[in-house]
Amino acid sequence: MMATESTPVQLHPAKYLQAKAEGSNGDSGVALIVLNSPISDHEGFRQLYRHASFRLCADGGANRLYDAFGTESDLLPDLIHGDLDSLDDAVREAYEKLRVQVSEDPDQYSTDFGKAIKKVIEHLPEVSDILIHGSLGGRVDQGIGLLHELYREQKFRHPKVRFWLFTEASVSILLQPGRSLLHTPLSKGLIKRNMGILPLYGPANISTQGLEWDVDSWPTEMGGQVSTSNHIVADSITIETDHDVLFTVEKAL
Repeated sequence: MMATESTPVQLHPAKYLQAKAEGSNGDSGVALIVLNSPISDHEGFRQLYRHASFRLCADGGANRLYDAFGTESDLLPDLIHGDLDSLDDAVREAYEKLRVQVSEDPDQYSTDFGKAIKKVIEHLPEVSDILIHGSLGGRVDQGIGLLHELYREQKFRHPKVRFWLFTEASVSILLQPGRSLLHTPLSKGLIKRNMGILPLYGPANISTQGLEWDVDSWPTEMGGQVSTSNHIVADSITIETDHDVLFTVEKAL
């Protein structure tokens, strides 16, 4: 997944927001993890679900799925997994009646997100993309913790897997050192022009093409200068970095 000078990493931030027919098979090698966060964009969530071939609710994520969709037959999880301290008894009973598997991992030194990743790899060894439905709009410690775990899993534990974070308003992915070509067709109405390149994991030097305010060998770091609220102005943009950065783009809700 590392880029080279001649072969940039090709990324499609809007890919999993595209409409997929109800009842169609999920994309091969794609999994969905539902975290314990409100599901406000029901139609957008349906597309994430349909693109995935394996769907896991991380503990209280099952409550959120149930609150949003009840026991709709086309939106059942394949597995509910975690330490189960957040899973409502009534929700568990409702899903178990429909033969949804529930498994427990009592380890208190790992989060439900970390437990979910391990379980996805176990059930789908050929996984290439993991879609994460979560939130950055609640507690600050949980939001920062999620961005930390996203980095850890992508960078150190599963570097061959691409992690996509879908929050209330954005799609976010980790860009590793090298050159990335991101396909951003705004005309499809799936993403908006607002985006950012965030040096959350250390100082970086970045160069861009296809943004309203492009930069060249531009140093960026927390406490220094940061590219937020920039605008996409092309159907594809190029970002080159010498250190890991978080790319985020606004969804068209």
